[in-house]
Amino acid sequence: MSAMDGPAHLLSLKVMRVSRPALASSWQPFYSSSPSFSAHSSASILSLQGATPLPGHPKTLRDLTHTSELLTLPASFGSIQLGETFSSCLCVNNEAQVEVMDICLKVEMQTVTAKVVLSESAGQQLAPGDTLESVVHHEIKELGQHVLACTVTYRLPPNARSVPGASEDSNDPGLLTFRKFYKFAVTNPLSVKTKVHTPKSPSATLSPEERDKVFLEVHIQNLTQEPMCFGKMSFECSEGWDVQDANVQESEHDISIFEGSLAVMQPQDMRQYIYILTPKQTTTVPVVHAPGSIIPLGRLDISWRTSFGEPGRLLTSVLSRRIPLAPVQQPAPALPPYLRRNVVGPVPSRPQSPQLVQSRPGSPSMGIRPASPSITRAIGSAGHPQSPIQPSALFSLPPLDVHLIVRHVPRNTIAIEKPFDISFALAITSPIQRDHRRNVKLAIQHLQPPRVSIPATSPITEPFTPRLPSSGQTTPLSATGTFNYALAHQKITIASARPVDNQPEPDFQARQSDDTEPTLPPPYYDGPDELRHMSHGAVFVGSSAVFLPPVVLLSANLNEATKDNIAAAEAIVEFRQSFVPLRRGFSTVGGLRILLVEDELFSEEEQEAPSIQTYNSRRVRTLREYDVVAEIWASE
Repeated sequence: MSAMDGPAHLLSLKVMRVSRPALASSWQPFYSSSPSFSAHSSASILSLQGATPLPGHPKTLRDLTHTSELLTLPASFGSIQLGETFSSCLCVNNEAQVEVMDICLKVEMQTVTAKVVLSESAGQQLAPGDTLESVVHHEIKELGQHVLACTVTYRLPPNARSVPGASEDSNDPGLLTFRKFYKFAVTNPLSVKTKVHTPKSPSATLSPEERDKVFLEVHIQNLTQEPMCFGKMSFECSEGWDVQDANVQESEHDISIFEGSLAVMQPQDMRQYIYILTPKQTTTVPVVHAPGSIIPLGRLDISWRTSFGEPGRLLTSVLSRRIPLAPVQQPAPALPPYLRRNVVGPVPSRPQSPQLVQSRPGSPSMGIRPASPSITRAIGSAGHPQSPIQPSALFSLPPLDVHLIVRHVPRNTIAIEKPFDISFALAITSPIQRDHRRNVKLAIQHLQPPRVSIPATSPITEPFTPRLPSSGQTTPLSATGTFNYALAHQKITIASARPVDNQPEPDFQARQSDDTEPTLPPPYYDGPDELRHMSHGAVFVGSSAVFLPPVVLLSANLNEATKDNIAAAEAIVEFRQSFVPLRRGFSTVGGLRILLVEDELFSEEEQEAPSIQTYNSRRVRTLREYDVVAEIWASE
């Protein structure tokens, strides 16, 4: 009765974690010269020694793990990893000498974001010395601090002294309550890091089936102090994606490459997994994502077991692909233009190089390479004198966008000096207003490295009269003698055949008349890196320029129009080109230049007398250039 008269509660609560036992370790000495101790060590089920020695060699193999046949329970609470199942046994003991009625046990798992009720029992009664047991299980899904909250409520027997402050209900002072909290931290057993790769080769970027693929590289590291055996490693893709597991063997059954002994990952070990994601719907025109947008890909479902069979499961958050942000533009300087420091005079490109005279009269501009079209350098530049403005030029044509698609490359039949065909398609898109149509004529031009002219080594015929010495000055010296017409004619012929560096290039943007064909730019690479294109191992067959059939973009083909009654119209043109590989092995095929030869926009207005307004442009304009259109392997 003394226990009843004390201020303590009549019931006590004990919480124990339920975990699997481990093998006890005990170090045993090794006696190589004692047959009795050696026989005792060999008889152990954990010994690595055989019963019979090797012929001609002593038995020296030992077990260095120091494990024994005994099983032990963990001496401490231990650590809990994310993905494991927390199991606990709760015991409510009746420490009093009387029976206790209306016992209620409520167990909750509290985290930073949630509160989960694991068990709740009510209406129980305990005789003196009896115990009420309850086993709870909870799968750990969050990191951080966890609290196991246990609440015990019982009714005080008659003639028993109440515990001060134990009653929470003022209307029923005989109903007592006490709580206990057990805190523990949850750590991460695995480190999951991802890298997203997208195709960058020309063979993939020009293929609608390959350019939108995403290669997800996953790095997994075991952060625990025990080995773990993976039982499941799968990727659950998000909506709109199909996934291909690249970590399986090529067989009828999908067998992982990490099977058998490779399924065990030792502490601090790392593995790499590859998953190939393909969008379910492909488009002819590449999809342009906004900078900074996030594209969800899916999540990983991982399950494993520890060395003693303890299960674990981890479902990661949604893995995503982040589109890089656009480069930040530098703010405008606060100083006015007249206070900024400017470089006076031209800066020489390298020492000991001749400088061009900037104010030399009668010399054309040196900023453009001879025989190169200015349209390939900067599309839409106004470096040449413009022709008189036509009435149709006052109307600006909508933008026109083209994308090259590689349909088929016969890779299995490509051989040296054997022509093969590549099937191409050209996707043309443009915003078209309703009741309008646009006629477009395009040309495909093959590009090749520029021809470097080597000066002739044949000696020039010496003049009949001796050449007078020159003083190096610009003022001609007076000389007596007759004029040599034969020598002058020979020099004029040589000078006319030699390319002039300062010869002004033709204006390929100039509008052609209706009676003449448009002039195309030379089929050479243009730019500072033009010499790097000389490594192509395949050349084109046929004409360097191919005119495609006219394309008509109609507003009647629009499915949905925007509020401005304007939407994008699309058309596809199919064509084939022939190439010949010149060397064995890996080679690149290229390049192609897409030219806009003719562009006309017709607007139809319904009036009393129907009229057609035409806006045309016959300027040859470069839309796109492709250095490499395919990658091949040529056999002998």
